[in-house]
Amino acid sequence: MDFSRHPLCALGVASALGIVHGATGTAAAPARMMEADLLAALRRGGLLVRWRDAVAGGPLLTPSAAATLPDLLEDLARATERTLAAGERPLVLGGDHSIAAGTWRGVARWCRRQGTEAGLIWVDAHLDAHTPATTPSGNCHGMPLAALLGEGGGAWAGHAGAVLDPRRVCVVGAHSFEAAESALLARHGVRVFALEEVRRRGLAEVWAEALAIAGTPFGVSLDLDVLDSALAPAVSTPAGPGLAPAELVAVWRGLLRRPDLLGLEIVEYHPGRDRDGATLAAVEALLDAASRQVSE
Repeated sequence: MDFSRHPLCALGVASALGIVHGATGTAAAPARMMEADLLAALRRGGLLVRWRDAVAGGPLLTPSAAATLPDLLEDLARATERTLAAGERPLVLGGDHSIAAGTWRGVARWCRRQGTEAGLIWVDAHLDAHTPATTPSGNCHGMPLAALLGEGGGAWAGHAGAVLDPRRVCVVGAHSFEAAESALLARHGVRVFALEEVRRRGLAEVWAEALAIAGTPFGVSLDLDVLDSALAPAVSTPAGPGLAPAELVAVWRGLLRRPDLLGLEIVEYHPGRDRDGATLAAVEALLDAASRQVSE
């Protein structure tokens, strides 16, 4: 199946339910992206894209004050599953990174109905592989990758059991994490390309290996805190020196043109910290690059 022929459906997830302690401004991210007409970057690249329409419940998944994180994650899982079933690809715009436990659960459900599985490239300064038993903060946005691998996700994520094959999962750019997370991923055999390795080998070489690990079909989950905090500071959990936006732009060229890309998720944007607009501009540049033909 050539997914590059499928239009994109943008799913805004206006939530910070995964952050108990710390900045919660990520809930405002999808509305800011809509206001800035962020999707115009994709249209300029020739892609068909729309915001999720009112018939499907409105352009944003916005939890009520009484909502629980498991409810939101199940709503999102259903939305990504239905998006793929309708012949579109999900572009999930968050929101904190806990939402990944819903995004890729829905994608995995759809894939399994097709007799296949999805690989996943997790681009993040953190490993997001804590469980409720190991987390030092209690924040669920530090747990979604573990949950997708079947570890510690039952209570907070509303489900138990793995939805990803760890042999087809890798993390790119990690440089701020605890030993318990590293041990969990090592136990599952997940390949971690830490920032030090990226610096030594170059992002282009690492990205090529990440694509090979993820296989066909696959998705990408990007936490914006993987970007250098001096260049893109508007995230909920800044992690200091990281990837320059231009580095990621270079390897993302043509990403959304790939026939094997199921979906893309971008999370942890904090509009209240984006005083000069640099972080939103970085997101726009990434989407622009992803929409371009490789030969351009």
